[in-house]
Amino acid sequence: MTDRHPSAPSAAPPPKPGPYPPASLSALVVLLILTLVLGTAAMLKVSYEDTMRQQKTTLRNLAIAFAAQTEVVAQAVDETIRQVQRSYASASGQAPVRLDYFDGQGVAREYLLGLYVFDLNGRPLASATPAGAAVRAPAPAAPVAAVLRDDAMHVAITSVDKATGRGVINVAGPLRDAAGRPAGSVLAQVDSERFEDIYSLVELGKGGSVTLLHRDGTMLVRGPTLPSNIGRSFIDTPLFQQQLPASPRGAFEAASPVDGLHRIYGYDAVRNHPLVIITGMNKSVALASWYGRLWTAVSLVALICLTLVFLAWRVARDTRQQHALIARLEASEARAGRSAGYLAAILNAVRTPIWVLDSARRLVMWNDAFTRFVGRAPAEMAGHLEGQVLDPGGAAERERRYALVMGSGRTDEALATVRDGSGDARSVIQQTAQLLDASGQVQLVNLLTDITERERAEAHLAYLANFDALTGLPNQNHFRHLLGGELADAAAKGTLLGTLVVSLARLHEISDLLGHEAGEAALREVGALFQSQLPRAAGVARIKGNEFAVVVHAHHGRGELEEFAQALHRRLSSALTVNGREFFLGPRFGVSVFPEDGQTADELFRRAESARNRIDLEGDAIHFFSESAQIDLDERLTVEAQLRRALERGELRMVYQPKVALASGRIVGFEALLRWQNAELGEVSPVRFIPLAERTGLIVPIGAWVLHETCRQLARWNAGGARLRVAVNLSPRQFDQKDLVPMMQRCIEETGVDAGCLEFEITETALMSREVEVDALLHAIRALGVELSIDDFGTGYSSLAALKRFPVQRLKIDRAFIRDLGRDEDSAAIVRSIVNLARNLKLAVVAEGVETEEQLAILRGLACDDYQGFLFSRPVEADVVPALIEANRAVLA
Repeated sequence: MTDRHPSAPSAAPPPKPGPYPPASLSALVVLLILTLVLGTAAMLKVSYEDTMRQQKTTLRNLAIAFAAQTEVVAQAVDETIRQVQRSYASASGQAPVRLDYFDGQGVAREYLLGLYVFDLNGRPLASATPAGAAVRAPAPAAPVAAVLRDDAMHVAITSVDKATGRGVINVAGPLRDAAGRPAGSVLAQVDSERFEDIYSLVELGKGGSVTLLHRDGTMLVRGPTLPSNIGRSFIDTPLFQQQLPASPRGAFEAASPVDGLHRIYGYDAVRNHPLVIITGMNKSVALASWYGRLWTAVSLVALICLTLVFLAWRVARDTRQQHALIARLEASEARAGRSAGYLAAILNAVRTPIWVLDSARRLVMWNDAFTRFVGRAPAEMAGHLEGQVLDPGGAAERERRYALVMGSGRTDEALATVRDGSGDARSVIQQTAQLLDASGQVQLVNLLTDITERERAEAHLAYLANFDALTGLPNQNHFRHLLGGELADAAAKGTLLGTLVVSLARLHEISDLLGHEAGEAALREVGALFQSQLPRAAGVARIKGNEFAVVVHAHHGRGELEEFAQALHRRLSSALTVNGREFFLGPRFGVSVFPEDGQTADELFRRAESARNRIDLEGDAIHFFSESAQIDLDERLTVEAQLRRALERGELRMVYQPKVALASGRIVGFEALLRWQNAELGEVSPVRFIPLAERTGLIVPIGAWVLHETCRQLARWNAGGARLRVAVNLSPRQFDQKDLVPMMQRCIEETGVDAGCLEFEITETALMSREVEVDALLHAIRALGVELSIDDFGTGYSSLAALKRFPVQRLKIDRAFIRDLGRDEDSAAIVRSIVNLARNLKLAVVAEGVETEEQLAILRGLACDDYQGFLFSRPVEADVVPALIEANRAVLA
């Protein structure tokens, strides 16, 4: 090493590459490989041609042999037919021909199935079959006139079995009398199975075959058999179109007309007969031995080529290594001279400060990163002591570590704070190691890793783990730890501790209207508002989104917590101005109190959230947790869980309360009411489960079941002769059902109920809350042919214009007004007004909840149309309705 700043090295020329193998060696190897490949290819070609020639010769010889054997059989059959012809001519046609050709031995007896003689009209004159066979003359195989005209043998196949492909080969010849005049024909039947058995004995490999064909192309026999092709014509194949016209025997290659496989064929025409024998073998089978020689030759050639290439590579490698060794020896001195420059380049490429000290702590070498860190030029550092260049304030501590390294010889690593050239304190890890220079003197190598930014990042991550980045408030994780500490303090002092969970229901409206940045600005302002509660509050936090939490001590009882919550609620309820617009946050408070509501941070936080959620049900802006509310919640969840499975368990049923005409006392209809019997809860009141079904949306599938069940029951009553009108209650949640009207129509059509007997009751409040959209829906329902009524009339805010526009047929007075009839003048006035309004609008009026004779008499005096209530009957099961109707009729009779 030198006492200077390392300079950048000059570019070193690359080592001189060793030469490649001589061109003569490469050319020799290529020539040998080409010679070997071409020679092997020529040899394989000759071998291929010899193999094909041998196989064709074999197949042709087989065809010749089978043709000769077939010729023997054909001549024997011809001779048998000629004997019959001579016998008939000698008898001068005066007596039936006597056939006894199966009595002896010979080809005829072996192959013939029967002999038959026909006159000119095709009638059988005589027949003969082997002993034991039934004699049954077949039809002539060819018209007698055709046989006589050609004066030659006719060959055809008949009676082909589609399963086995076996048939009868018919050979027909002319029959003449002694004067040579036409007299009929002779038919010899030959068994094709005998030929097939012989042909199948020859082993020609998979797909090989021996076939007997007629010269007209008809397949007569094939071994192995192909049932679907026996009797089929192959006249268009190369055998008949090209080969036979050129030569009566030979061999050729072609694609099989049967299965399309490429085959080698040998053939021979049977002499003196219109028959042809063809033998076939799959080309892959024929060339199996040649393929073996092919792969052997290819493997051997590949092995030889690889060996040649390997040997050439070894020679070339050895040559290159020799030249490379020479080149390295020649360049070694030059590389040694450049090593210091390379080291300097490496050091300067490292972005971590590195410096080397001698035993006197003078700088002997450093890199560019070190000069940047200390903020000095190289000329200002050469020969200087370390303490004059690098943070003099830390020199004593560094000297202590240097002494330890030099004493122990071990590498030292320490976390320290060092000021850089600009005076900024930097957190660093300094590593120090001992080494010896060329003269054996001890030197110290130092490496400095700046971890300032890493520590800042870790600190920021730690902050984000416990604080909300937007508002600066503690987050939920930190709040739980804070709440735990305050709980311990409250327990020690014996004071109350309140946990408030605050949600700002309308905070999102700011970002929805003004954008994300405005929403974040509003959140920061709200965070500052919560921050201002300190130190009165022991802690505040942003839990998530629009939710915040506060923990506050109450030294003077629960009232102090209530006052704090109300004061904070008033501040949060004030208008928040953002970008000149006023917004209201809609705060909702849930409060739990230690120790009565819980003993742990998790328990108190959870119960404060539960209290806040109760606001949705009870409407209070501030809700303190109560055990009874928790029990109600548990009960509600239990009912909800059971209700979700009530349909599938078949726990729901319908009951029906009669509606009675005030004038006649006759039952004019029923209202369908839902009941629920649960195995665990018993009979559950509709007051408990109907609002729950509304809130959870279960009312939609339940409402569909109610309508279907009611329609089914109504159709049954109508079929029994009772024309009744049944009313079904329609839930406001069902208005959002996309297929409500199609579902109603489908239910009416499936049950076959008369739509005019069906009525839907909709509460006045539901109608008025969504007046415009409900109007269109009511007209669509009314178009189905059903009737509509307004239920609980008098409890809403109906306008006369809306009543006139809605397609309803009756008003149903709410039971609250009926209950006070006879005791309250106002109720009677309201009922009278409703009846008069209905009369003016031409609507019928129904009073519900009638329980006393006095109420009934008042309603009759007000000219109300119908009523229902316990005075006449409670709701009854469906099977009781017919009896109830009959009893009503009997009373009125």
